[in-house]
Amino acid sequence: MSLRIITSYVLSIVLFSLFTSALFAQSTSGTISGELRDGATQQPLQYANIIIEGTSLGAVTNDLGYYRIQNVAAGTYSIKAMMIGYQSAVRSDVVVMPKRNTAVNLELIQSAIEMKSVSVSADYFQKPTENSVSFKSLLPEEIRRSPGSAEDIFRVMQSLPGVATAGGKSAQLIVRGGSPDENLTLLDNVEIYNPIHFARTGESMGIISIINPSLLKEVDFMTGGFPAKYGDKMSSVFEMKMKDGNKELMNTDLNVNLGGFGAMIDGPVSEKGSVVFSARRGFFDLLTSLLNKPAAPRYYDAVGKLTYDLDAKNRISIVGFYYLDQISREGTVQGSGENKKYNYLTRDDYGSAFGVNWRWLTSSNMFMLTTASYTSNGWNSLQGTESDRELKGDDIQENEFSLKSELNYQASHSLDFKIGGMIKLIDSRHRTWTPQDTTRSGQLIAATSISYNPSVTQKPSIFFQTTYQPVPVLSFTAGFRYDYFAFNKEGNTSPRISASLHLTDKLSLNAAMGSFYQTPASYQIALDPANQLLKSSKADHYILGVEQRLSDDSKVSVEVYHKELKNVIVGSDTSSILTNNGSGYADGIEFFLQKKLTDGMVGSASYTYSISKRKDTSAQAYYNFEYDRPHIFNLIIGLELGNGWQIGAKFQYASGNPYTPVVGTIKKAGTYFVVDGVVNSARYPEYHKLDLRVDKKFYFTNWNLTFYLDLWNVYNRSNILAYTYKVDQSGIITTNSRLDFGILPIAGVTAQF
Repeated sequence: MSLRIITSYVLSIVLFSLFTSALFAQSTSGTISGELRDGATQQPLQYANIIIEGTSLGAVTNDLGYYRIQNVAAGTYSIKAMMIGYQSAVRSDVVVMPKRNTAVNLELIQSAIEMKSVSVSADYFQKPTENSVSFKSLLPEEIRRSPGSAEDIFRVMQSLPGVATAGGKSAQLIVRGGSPDENLTLLDNVEIYNPIHFARTGESMGIISIINPSLLKEVDFMTGGFPAKYGDKMSSVFEMKMKDGNKELMNTDLNVNLGGFGAMIDGPVSEKGSVVFSARRGFFDLLTSLLNKPAAPRYYDAVGKLTYDLDAKNRISIVGFYYLDQISREGTVQGSGENKKYNYLTRDDYGSAFGVNWRWLTSSNMFMLTTASYTSNGWNSLQGTESDRELKGDDIQENEFSLKSELNYQASHSLDFKIGGMIKLIDSRHRTWTPQDTTRSGQLIAATSISYNPSVTQKPSIFFQTTYQPVPVLSFTAGFRYDYFAFNKEGNTSPRISASLHLTDKLSLNAAMGSFYQTPASYQIALDPANQLLKSSKADHYILGVEQRLSDDSKVSVEVYHKELKNVIVGSDTSSILTNNGSGYADGIEFFLQKKLTDGMVGSASYTYSISKRKDTSAQAYYNFEYDRPHIFNLIIGLELGNGWQIGAKFQYASGNPYTPVVGTIKKAGTYFVVDGVVNSARYPEYHKLDLRVDKKFYFTNWNLTFYLDLWNVYNRSNILAYTYKVDQSGIITTNSRLDFGILPIAGVTAQF
């Protein structure tokens, strides 16, 4: 699509929006409602005060902890919850639309000191006591309006400290020098193995998240030192919590942008139940057709949640999602005067999950959460030539049933216990075939044909965790988990501990350490029978940090970390055999300044300096890991200008990724090949870009419209993602650069009814 067509498209949307606004605009009011619960016991908090800051509007929670605030003028607000004996909490970025209900569910944490009056301070950065370090939480509106993200959850997280990006063409998360497959992703306690469209397990690419951010209540991101309840991953935990459908009105959203079309509903289905559901269809295949490109990618996804209260103590929620990614690419028949085509590549990726969560409030100080889930992921592809259309391919499917339960018990205001367990049943089917090939340096890669159909195997695990606060200014969390992998008869125990010391009411010192194991994945075991001997990789985390509250709505933090890696799974370019001979480490320091939305301004700034080293054998010297980016800087600023206008900007800078340079050529059997230098001893040029975003909301009599323009890489920086090399018959090397996106406008409209 040419820039002229894109510009015409954007201007058409703007003019239409302004025209309809002038004709039909009429400001009316909306409603805010939700629940207030104890963060430790999940008990409803009765007769607590809920106020809208900066207004005289508010409400008091009823016997079920429910509240409703009516006649709220359209706009963006902060909601504050207060109750005697609890720390006050504030939820910013609450958007109210006319004739709609905005659901805001809140939790309060008990005060360490018994209070005689309601607290007047406000906590914009509430977090569980067990997460003393490396914890960030974002709200859906913060995700939606973030510049340079196209409203994608994972792209927003790439701006947090300690997180690197593989470039604008990838939404994968690279956390503290780890690989993308070292991150645990959860959706309402259901594990998701592939949360990004067009990203397969073990790959660093992927375009856009499967989850519509409008479905979410909040996203918690733990980049290290996470508690014992989370297992089988070495780097991070990415936990998406879906909102319950609102209990007041049926809301409908329709969204269209250059990436696709989506629809969402959110509302009550009975007096005790509610639903939220989203479905989307990507437009990438239409765009590539207009651009006359050979590849035609398209995606579909659907995500939903049904919540039903059996009674005041028992709540059932049913969560499910489905996605399908399809890519086809045409090749040209050689010597054809009619320019005939054939299918050079076809690729289908698909997945689904279905989970049931049962929350049972067993007593006033204890509750149990039980989750049963089934997930299925698979992909198949064919790649060939004019004469052999199935030269290379795969047909892979992985199914898993999981049952887990967690008991939370608050023995006193200063002592909590958690105990839980899980059993996974794993069924894998792998079939792949590849022709004989050579590496770029001329090493032979033998043809392969793999059929891997093992018996169903199990992964049971248990954990225990306690949080103790001996004095109001000091808290400890200690826990351990045990994981067993029946396939290779391996068991691992992971001790973990963290602590937080409040030096003042605004300054805290935080620390954590622990062991984290990750079992070999099915796709790794399937490559060769020898890989059935693989064991788990291990990472030991050591983290120390300090956090200073500058005000109620802003804070600054510094963290230093060390990760020691052992038994890392490694392989070679010429063999499918993997071993546990790898090791490595990652060291870093992170600075983070964050301001929540108040007084019309929001923003953050982060800087990370890190080193990530690996070696494939004990005798080998350390080399730069492929995701090592020593310097990463992000700056984000957002402003509310009034009358429905919002603007935002993001500047991103990072050191270039390391790569193995080519230092010459060699002739083998009459053919020239390149000669590689020292592994990852060179770096690509530094990566940097500026993104801008503009939002405008229009309020009509019975519906609302939001227009946005997200402009990526404003100054059109040519960021290099990789080099490719070709050697001609004379031994001359030609180097080509694979570039990230240039200047890219992404415009969209959301209509709300």
